Amino acid sequence: MKPLTTLFFCILLNSNLVGQENHIQLPPQLLSGPMVGHTTSSLANIWLETDKAADVKVHYWVESGSSPIVKGVAGGRTSEEAPHVGTVILDNLPARGILHYELEIDGQAVRPQTVQSFMLMPEPETTADFKVAFASCINPIRVPLQPIWTQVAIFNPDALLLIGDNNYMPMRPGAYEAPESTVSFALTRYHRYLRDIPGLRTVLATTPTYAIWDDHDFGPNNSDRTFRWRNLTLDLFKKYWPNPSAGTPETPGIFYSFKIADVEFFMLDDRYHRDPNEAPDRATMLGSGQLSWLREKLKASTATFKVIVNGHTMTIDRQDAGEYWANFGSERDDFLNWMFSEGINGVFFISGDWHVGSLSRIDFSKEGYPLYELISSNAAVHPVEADDHLYRQNRQTSGHNRRFDGPIINDILDYNFGLLEFSGKEGDRAVTLKLIDHRGEVRAAHVLREKDLTR
Repeated sequence: MKPLTTLFFCILLNSNLVGQENHIQLPPQLLSGPMVGHTTSSLANIWLETDKAADVKVHYWVESGSSPIVKGVAGGRTSEEAPHVGTVILDNLPARGILHYELEIDGQAVRPQTVQSFMLMPEPETTADFKVAFASCINPIRVPLQPIWTQVAIFNPDALLLIGDNNYMPMRPGAYEAPESTVSFALTRYHRYLRDIPGLRTVLATTPTYAIWDDHDFGPNNSDRTFRWRNLTLDLFKKYWPNPSAGTPETPGIFYSFKIADVEFFMLDDRYHRDPNEAPDRATMLGSGQLSWLREKLKASTATFKVIVNGHTMTIDRQDAGEYWANFGSERDDFLNWMFSEGINGVFFISGDWHVGSLSRIDFSKEGYPLYELISSNAAVHPVEADDHLYRQNRQTSGHNRRFDGPIINDILDYNFGLLEFSGKEGDRAVTLKLIDHRGEVRAAHVLREKDLTR
C-alpha cells in the first residue's frame, strides 16, 4: 500500500501546483528592443515592447569630452493595449556625448543582450563631420542570417535610415482577405521579428534609426491607397517606429523631416496616397497634402544639403519597368520644375526597392543643377553569391534596371548598404556617396560638393 499512497500524494501535489500556476502573475518581460529612435544633440528616444503593459525606466550615463560624467534616469510606460510598445524620452543631454543606457521593467533590471551605447548628434546648424547609413529590402524569411549588419556596425554611422521593404509581409492581396484581428496579429509579428535579426538587433540598440515604408512593409506587392488595411498598417507602423512625427493633422501618412547639423532629411510616404500603378488616370504618388508639405519644408529649409528619401526611385524614368514617380502623370516633372524655379539648392535623392545598388545622374533641366540619386537595396533579400551565375546573367541582360539614361555606377547585385559621409567647412561642404557590400568592400564612391548642387 505504501507505494500507492506515495503515488496518490504526488499526483495530488502536482494537480495543486498546476492550479496555482494558473493564478501566478509573471512579471512583464522585454519582447522587442531596445531601439534608439529620433536623436538630437540634447535628446534621445529609446523604444521597446513588453509582453504586457509595464512601467519602464531607462538608466543612463553620458561621457562628453573633458566634462564630468552625467548620470540620469527617465521613465515611461508601455501601452495598455497590445502591442505593448512605448518610448522613453531622455532630455537635457550634452551634445555629441556618448550615451550608455540600461533598462528596468516594473522594477526589475533587464540584462542587456547587446551593447547599448550610442553618440548624440552634433549641434544644429553646425558644419560637423558625420555619417548616415541607409538600407532597404530586408527579408528574414529568405535570409535569416544577414551579414550586412556587421558591416554597418563596423562603419559606425551616426544614424541609420531604413527606407522601405524593411520586412516582407504577404505579397498576395488574397492573404489579406482575413478578419482584422488576424491581419493585425500577422503584421505585428512581422514588425517584431525584424528586430530579432542577429546583427540588426545590435545596430538598432546602438544607432539612432529612422524608417519609412515601401510596398512590402505597407501591404501586398505594389500596394497603394486602395489597400483595405491601410489605416491598420499605418497605426502599427507608427507604433513600431519612433520617428519624430508621422504625417500632419490634415494629411495622414508616415512622412516627416529631421535635421542633423546642416543637413535635412525629408522622409516620404509613397504608398498611403498613391494611385494604383495600373490606373489609366493615375496622377499622384505622394498626394496633394504631402506634396504641399514637402514644398513648404524645402522652401523653409536652411540646410546645406537637402536629402529627399523615398522607398523607390524619384528622378529616374524607368520607361514602363517597375515602379517610379515619372509613371504618375506630370507630378514628378511639375515638382522638379517648381524646385528649380524656386531656387532650392542642395537637393539630392536616395532610394531603394530594386534589389541592386547604383548611382545615377539625371540632367533634367537646363534651368537647374544635375539630379543625383543613390539607390541601395538588397540589404538581405536575395542571397547573391559569386557562383550564382544564372541570377546575375538574368539581371544584367534583362535591362530591368538599365532602361534609363544617366547611370554613373552600374548595378551592384551583392548585398549592399548606402553610406553618406558629410564633411568640410562652411561654404565648402561635401558629401561622399558610397555603396558598401556585405564583405565591407566599398564598391562605389562619388563626391558631391556644395557647389555641384547649386543653380
